[in-house]
Amino acid sequence: MSDWLPMAILGTMSAVLIVSGVMAYRQKYVAWLALKSFFPGWPGLAGLYLGIAIATILVLNSILDAATAGNLLLGLAVLVLFAVFVLCLVTGIVGMFWLPRFLLPRWVEDMVEEIRRGDDPLSRDLRPGGRLHGRLGVPGSARVHTRRKDDDDQQ
Repeated sequence: MSDWLPMAILGTMSAVLIVSGVMAYRQKYVAWLALKSFFPGWPGLAGLYLGIAIATILVLNSILDAATAGNLLLGLAVLVLFAVFVLCLVTGIVGMFWLPRFLLPRWVEDMVEEIRRGDDPLSRDLRPGGRLHGRLGVPGSARVHTRRKDDDDQQ
């Protein structure tokens, strides 16, 4: 296997993660919210940082040989890129479980606040008079359960 195939795979993966991360931050791609049931954090948003980390590794791989030849400017660029790699990798991995508020986009903060207030569509449907009231969590809650004499005879 030649050297270009792993680089092409990593480059494609990096591009997909970066594009989906930017789209997640701009609220254009929200299908990743389904992953919230598997991860307690924000995996769609963390993908942006993981994509940047992978892209940084690809750039580091391409300039590392030239930097070790003695070029001081490239050596400094390698150090800066390595710091960006570590920072983005840690942020991406931690972001799968938790992201600080300053890294969350405004629409996520608004959505969380709406859920806390009970103004989201699911909360509205579960309220009395809503179309899901009494249907989720409590089977047959609309009728009163009383013990009948027939129930005692069957046991």
